[in-house]
Amino acid sequence: MKKTICSLLGSVLVIPLMVGCPDRGRVYVRTYGPAESPYYSQWEGERHYQHMEYERRKQREQREYWKWRNQHRDHDRGHDRDRDRDRDRDHDHDHN
Repeated sequence: MKKTICSLLGSVLVIPLMVGCPDRGRVYVRTYGPAESPYYSQWEGERHYQHMEYERRKQREQREYWKWRNQHRDHDRGHDRDRDRDRDRDHDHDHN
């Protein structure tokens, strides 16, 4: 009985970590894709690292990147807003 309760309690605590961390209505999952490129380049530059494809980096460096990335999450809002504004401006320009 004691083991069952501990297992259930452990599962309840671990599952949210596997799914992602909610932050201000968003869920962040560590997935590297094209949208990460500007941030990854900035991270490499700040660290004075020679450019290397993310997938070829050691796991330690990949974890270091995500730690840095989570600390710079607020920059996403401005980046996304600017990208959307530019897209809307270009769309309006094309149709005028």
